[in-house]
Amino acid sequence: MYKNYFLLIKILLLVSLLQTISFADKRPTIGLVLSGGGARGGAHVGVLKILEEKKIPVDLIVGTSMGSFVGGLYASGKTPQEIEELLIKTDWKKYIRTDFVREDTSMRQKAVEYQYQGRLGFGIDENDNIVMPTGALKRQPMLIKFLKECEHVENINDFDKLPIPFRAVATNIKNGKKVILKSGSLAKSIYASSAIPGGFQPININGVDLVDGGVSDNMPIQVARDMGADIIIAVDVSENFDKNLDVNSYLVVMGQLVNILMRKNANESIATLTKKDILLTPNLSGFTGLDADKYKPIIQAGVDVTLKDYDSKLKKLSLNNQEYAYYKNQHKFKQNTKKRYIDQIVINNPTYINNEMILSKLKINTGDELNENTLRENIMHLYNLGTFDSIDYNIVQKDDKNILEITTTPSWDNHGEVRLSLGLEDDYDGHSDYSLKFGYTKFGLNEYGGEWKNDFEIGRRKKAYTELYQPLDNLQRFYIKPSLIYTDTRELIPENTLYQKGGQGLIEMEVERYGGSIALGTNILNNYQLEVGTSIYRDTIEFDLIDIDEEFDAKPIYASLKIDSLDNLNFEKTGLKADIVWTKEMEDMGSDYDYEQIYINLKKPINFDRHTITTYIKYGKLYKKDGIAAIAGSFTLGGLFNLSGYVPYSLNNDNMFLGVVKYRYALQDNDFFGSLKAPMYIGFSAEIGNTWEYGKSAGYDMMHKSGTLFLAADTLLGPFYLAYGFSNSTEHTAYLYLGEKF
Repeated sequence: MYKNYFLLIKILLLVSLLQTISFADKRPTIGLVLSGGGARGGAHVGVLKILEEKKIPVDLIVGTSMGSFVGGLYASGKTPQEIEELLIKTDWKKYIRTDFVREDTSMRQKAVEYQYQGRLGFGIDENDNIVMPTGALKRQPMLIKFLKECEHVENINDFDKLPIPFRAVATNIKNGKKVILKSGSLAKSIYASSAIPGGFQPININGVDLVDGGVSDNMPIQVARDMGADIIIAVDVSENFDKNLDVNSYLVVMGQLVNILMRKNANESIATLTKKDILLTPNLSGFTGLDADKYKPIIQAGVDVTLKDYDSKLKKLSLNNQEYAYYKNQHKFKQNTKKRYIDQIVINNPTYINNEMILSKLKINTGDELNENTLRENIMHLYNLGTFDSIDYNIVQKDDKNILEITTTPSWDNHGEVRLSLGLEDDYDGHSDYSLKFGYTKFGLNEYGGEWKNDFEIGRRKKAYTELYQPLDNLQRFYIKPSLIYTDTRELIPENTLYQKGGQGLIEMEVERYGGSIALGTNILNNYQLEVGTSIYRDTIEFDLIDIDEEFDAKPIYASLKIDSLDNLNFEKTGLKADIVWTKEMEDMGSDYDYEQIYINLKKPINFDRHTITTYIKYGKLYKKDGIAAIAGSFTLGGLFNLSGYVPYSLNNDNMFLGVVKYRYALQDNDFFGSLKAPMYIGFSAEIGNTWEYGKSAGYDMMHKSGTLFLAADTLLGPFYLAYGFSNSTEHTAYLYLGEKF
């Protein structure tokens, strides 16, 4: 009896399974088409959540731009909840970057940053032509993020073999034609489909330079039909262009042009939908493609429209529990957790950086277990050196061996760079200055990474400088740096520097210097540098309206330790900056100066969300003075954040102390693309310090107290400050400051 009962159950289950399979074969093929729209594409996640909740199958997916990102991840086996968490919890500013991660850049690059503040510059290519980058935003950080999210399907090259068949749509930047990506790297295909022209750098796939697919087909309905879709579910998140636009900038014009192109081709595709197809248009009024900080309400808009249209449009597509379970099982992703070990490493590297340096940064050897998270992190550390346009990796299996292939391409400015910098300063009290700088550096003089650097400056200081920077080993740990320099500087110094009695005004002093130096140094790590050097200069000093014209020979020797791990040059949130410099000159060595001094400069920020507190300490001491140390004094205070209440350069003497605590509040951060809005800040500082003569001691009572109220912005030309400085005496100074801080 029981045998017959169990046999009956088996027969019923088999019949039910056969009916489910038969239904799956007969039911219409449903294609999901997801449009582009920047951050508005987060609504696609909300649509997917309800489609799953209502047991509506998706048999194939086609996506453009943000639609390819959401659709590609879903097709790869990620759940809507996983994609939602990714969108909301990711700090996208780490990946959408106009610059390199500063903590990873070399100390040499950081020195150039201090010299040329702002982001004005050009590159020199292999043909010695002046070139500009192909996009404002760097490709590698975002591509690395996509590679991480698609790591589980990196061995699937045919997108028809993904859990759900998938296509990404991109645009050939050379002819504007649509390119359908159906094989290769899913991560690279998603990037290509999302690379907004003029924003992200294009990517080359199969010899074609590709950008955002929204330019050519923002709603690729026909692609889904060609894949075999019987019914289309199209989700339109593209923006409508503003007919009443206030055309007031280049960026507004470019944004409007892109919106017009995308809206026009999306409308043309939507017009091809039939009665059996379904169009979902989430209510995204008030949201733009840049609103990456508003993913929660954007995703909810996708949920809302799908629920609203379910009964009237979507309900007929829902499956019963058994049918949907069969569908999900058929499209289930099968995770491969087998460990892999590296049997061989092959480096394809056409840059002047040698392979030994690349391997040292990647920190991987043959025989190691492959940890792709660590490998990607190390690739980014290597990329942030600034030498490479891209660094790709691939795991090739050949003769039962795992071969790690590393392929680099040179950066767009691989043969050199031209840098420009402008500085303006006005204290609204008769003192104003400007600085205009021009620099040219030639890279890759040899396999060790030698450079030839040239700098020219006019304004408050005239300067001509040339330097040869030559690393001495493959890893660039040690270097030699000979240089020649000419400077002509005008300083305001206290009148009592010359006349010990009376005279409290300021006198203009001109110092002309020419000569040369040679330095030896070691880059201990990216953020640590130790250097020693010696110089020979001839100084000519003249005073305005005073008949004094003197010449001096200077032959200093020095040693310096520099630490710099700040995340930002001027508006730091994390890291540390420290300079310790020892200098000595002796008449016994032919110098007209005879002294020994130490200089220490420390900066440490602490950040809490939008609040940043930065502490500065500067200390300079003359330990020995048997002759002249400096006409104007070895150390100078006065000026913005250097006792802001006092006129710039107005406090000069042999010794110096300055302590500053500065508070800064971020009024406006970078936007989604990191460059369209300048970060803005408001804040204040409290400052204490003074300068004093050699041989004398300084106590708290002789210290000047000062403070500053400021409004600041991080602009293309460098930092901007509108500030008011005041002191515990009657001194006060207003500042308008842009670019280089003098």
